[in-house]
Amino acid sequence: MRWTDALVREALGLPSVLPPVAYTQISTDTRTMTKGALFVALKGDRFDGHDHLAAARDAGATGAVVRAGTPARAGLLLYAVEDTLEAYGKLARLRRRAITGPVVAIGGANGKTSTKEMCRAVLGTRYRVHATPANDNNLVGIPKSILGAPEETDALVIEAGASVRGELARARPIIEPSVVITTNVVLSHLDGFGTLEGVLEEELDLLEGAPLAIVGTEPAALGERARSRAKVVITAGLARADRVPQSVSVDSTGRATFVVDDQRITLPLLGQHQASNAMLAWTLVRELGLDPGASAEALRTLRLPGGRGELIESGGLTIINDAYNANPASFLAAIAIARAMRGSRRLVFVAGTMRELGEDAARHHAAVAAALVGLEPDLLAAVGEFVTALAPYAERLKGRLLTAPDAPAMGPLLKERLHGDELIVLKASRGAALERILPHLTGQDHSTH
Repeated sequence: MRWTDALVREALGLPSVLPPVAYTQISTDTRTMTKGALFVALKGDRFDGHDHLAAARDAGATGAVVRAGTPARAGLLLYAVEDTLEAYGKLARLRRRAITGPVVAIGGANGKTSTKEMCRAVLGTRYRVHATPANDNNLVGIPKSILGAPEETDALVIEAGASVRGELARARPIIEPSVVITTNVVLSHLDGFGTLEGVLEEELDLLEGAPLAIVGTEPAALGERARSRAKVVITAGLARADRVPQSVSVDSTGRATFVVDDQRITLPLLGQHQASNAMLAWTLVRELGLDPGASAEALRTLRLPGGRGELIESGGLTIINDAYNANPASFLAAIAIARAMRGSRRLVFVAGTMRELGEDAARHHAAVAAALVGLEPDLLAAVGEFVTALAPYAERLKGRLLTAPDAPAMGPLLKERLHGDELIVLKASRGAALERILPHLTGQDHSTH
């Protein structure tokens, strides 16, 4: 999209007073800016883009969106607004309105990134799709994702996350989705939402006024509550939904196979829960009239970003790196994968802290700890809050319990206890950075995951 002064002013609701001026890009980062860019000066908790206006100009910016009252800067055309973050969203909304095909917003507590990639894959059988990179899904990342869409893009898949109440209500008018997919609502980000009902209310805000909503089955009330917000609602999952597969199974490699509309699809992903996510994407296939055969093949060859159920084979070790995010529900899914895959192999489960669970964090860690003990792993390694949560089981586990304060301390301890042929599961929230254990297991640097 060619950004002119007139388009910028149209998006921001500012009067047009200048002769034509054009920008090469819209950017919030002086480090990656191109010559002729429009700089948006955002303010965060630890930074203020207004402090970097000179740097933006020196990096090539010729215009800047700034707070009202910001003094003039030589060499920069300033667009004064009350809230630069809101302005950033308005610029993205104008870009979104140039998209002629479907615009899909992906919400939910678990599985957003997996479902986003599935939707990107099936839409790619017909459209030129742009999707949120990684999980850049907050009120800064969503506009950035939309504005990053190449000129030829005719469909969008935008992941929308929230950690405090009200974020999705602000994100929805930026995305203006034609379809909203909500994966599920489970305990997550309780520091910001307080209760499961708070999480549910936040997720429902993304559905407000949507022409079509495709929602999962957890909790059971999700579909009913969604119908009060979206115009058309279809539930999808593995059971008790409008759209379910004809059959589903998980083999000894942990991969799910499901049959739907006479297409047999084995996902290259671990866990039965991925089949549930795939049913959400398959419902999109059905509703948009996409080619079933091509869509099935797109799901069979799907690849996810690292750290999300990533399978690593190293020597005799099979490692499941699922350490990008964690809450009680996703921990139980990882435990189910471990149970399905272990066979006769030694099982090592490495558990790290689940973040943002609020004042009940200790109780949730205790409940997951009980499930981990019930798994009966050959070695249970704990860091962070799971050290305390598993302490009551120390006598029962004896030498099968290994603890450390953090991932760097755990790495060498764990390496010493391995035989070299184990199935190893790494599960924690991103902040625990369990990937720092991987070099001790594989001898390779995994810092890019």
